[in-house]
Amino acid sequence: MKYQLDFTANASTVVPPITGAIVGVTNPFLFRAWQPSTWPDAATLGDNEFIEVLKRIFEESILGEVRNVIEDIRKSNGTLAFRGHVVGIALMCALDAISSYGYRSMHNCKFIDTHFPDAYKPFSDRIYKAFRVSLVHNWNLFEASIYADDSTIRIEGGTLAFGLHNFFDALVAGTEDYLNSLPSGGDILTNTRNQYQKLRTSAKP
Repeated sequence: MKYQLDFTANASTVVPPITGAIVGVTNPFLFRAWQPSTWPDAATLGDNEFIEVLKRIFEESILGEVRNVIEDIRKSNGTLAFRGHVVGIALMCALDAISSYGYRSMHNCKFIDTHFPDAYKPFSDRIYKAFRVSLVHNWNLFEASIYADDSTIRIEGGTLAFGLHNFFDALVAGTEDYLNSLPSGGDILTNTRNQYQKLRTSAKP
């Protein structure tokens, strides 16, 4: 597998805003994964360069951020218990953001069906309805359960359930599989370039 996510912290002496638009005088050539206005123009990048940039965005501004929150909670609390709800929301938002690059309608389901570990694929539609929609739009789970552990996805008493650590690992594996599918080209690469460029051009410089 050529493209594997690396969550090793990158040392930097630059201290810009931690998120959002950059304000004030800054180096316009300094790439910041969390600030689309600093992303290089996709049209200037070959496929390998483009995928490396996308990989860094996912590492630093999406999955790396979620991983840092999980690790901070584990260090201070010992477990994700009583903190898992917010982590679950972040994971669903991360899935939504990453899957929207390569796929159009029902992108969450298509991403899970295509790139997630096999255990998750039969449940893609239920993950979207029971987890993504409920958590992101309603802040609660009504027909599903999450656990503060590494338990795999399953049906439990008629209810869909999984452990947060397991889902995070599945999302990382799915993201890596997605990145490694891009060199083959086709619609998925075209969609990804278009979404990247759309986000880049919509950002405040």
